[in-house]
Amino acid sequence: MKVGFVVHFFDFRNDVRKVIELVRQQHEVVLLVRRADVEIIRTHVGGSVEIRVVDEEKKTLRNRAAMQMMRFFGVLPKSTQNYYLMEMFKIYGNPNPAVRPTAVRALEVAMHLPKFVAYDTFLSWLDYKAATRIDDIDQFICFTEISDNFLLARLLDEEKKLAVYVYSWDHPCKQVRFSKRVRYMVWNEGIKKDMTELQGIPPAQVTVTGASQFAYVDNYQRLPAHRKTPFFDFPYIYFGCSIGIPELAAKEIELIRQLGNWLQEIGSDLTLVVRPYPNFRHWEWYQALTALPNVVLDDRFRAADLAVSEDNIMEKFIKIEHARLFIHLGTTLGFEACFTDTPSIILDLKSFKTGKPLSIYNFVHQYQIEKYLLKDGCPNIVRSESAFKALVKELDGKRAELLQYNHAVRRLITIKSFEAFARDIVG
Repeated sequence: MKVGFVVHFFDFRNDVRKVIELVRQQHEVVLLVRRADVEIIRTHVGGSVEIRVVDEEKKTLRNRAAMQMMRFFGVLPKSTQNYYLMEMFKIYGNPNPAVRPTAVRALEVAMHLPKFVAYDTFLSWLDYKAATRIDDIDQFICFTEISDNFLLARLLDEEKKLAVYVYSWDHPCKQVRFSKRVRYMVWNEGIKKDMTELQGIPPAQVTVTGASQFAYVDNYQRLPAHRKTPFFDFPYIYFGCSIGIPELAAKEIELIRQLGNWLQEIGSDLTLVVRPYPNFRHWEWYQALTALPNVVLDDRFRAADLAVSEDNIMEKFIKIEHARLFIHLGTTLGFEACFTDTPSIILDLKSFKTGKPLSIYNFVHQYQIEKYLLKDGCPNIVRSESAFKALVKELDGKRAELLQYNHAVRRLITIKSFEAFARDIVG
């Protein structure tokens, strides 16, 4: 069978590359990619996989009008607040600040307009070239978010065998490109319910396949004990940075300074080891943290692009496993940390609440984080300076209680190997 993967964000999705390689061992594989992504994809697959550039978009007045209609009148997920929050994050994450004022104004206009254009209606309006060779492909697999609306419209019109893997736990609550004419593959039953409740996808069209990202947990669990020796010879707390937006990343860095000071104030011998956010452009900002006597920067894992080596992914788990605590502000890594025997702690400090839409408070209180990680009354949710200090002081006595949270989060996902996941998504 010949399988066509419609892919982008290829450099920092190590798991996607791994799955594609495993599928390639059993089937022929074609990568359908945007022209802008060809070179970065070639660096990772070489000549082992056929690459075809998608050439479907026509630059016409009709298509331009359709895209504007979808932009301003497109139906949103029921988690509307989370959608607008993420749109704001994307605007401020744009490396060109000159475009922000116009983008913010357009978003503010869109917020007050009625939403009546369904995504399938939008796709039916598009006029595509039908220039990409796809006639020899038996099955297509897309990843959210959809990289090419025009190609998807064609695949649907030609009734191709098509499935969409919902790549992240936050996609159902923040994205709009969900057709009701395809089959979806999701992490767990909770996200299946999100697809139904937030996006209106019939349950019969959603299959629980597990998560490719969490196949690395399976790899780690299979790692022999002698491969899990500590990387640091001092007791430490591991902080996984969560934010790639400059305005909020600066606040996260300031928070790390605070945590370092709080540890000093209580006389703790714990060092704060900080893992930079992989997709943040300005890693040089983290260097200022090294001036603090009890902060160490763990930044050796970044490559020339956003890819991380397989060894460094295992190192990440080893470093979490040997930490006294893992701390984060709401990230998939905090979810993954629950599969170790190190308590996973999420900070939701009262000081985060400023009333501004672009804030750490709103980052922490995204839909998926509130649903899956912010457990009421749980000691793993730290909401004040005094609670943080008390937690560190009483860490040994609270360890068993803190790990109950890890165990509860673990039950949300059944871990699969890469081999099992690759087998299950092709069918």
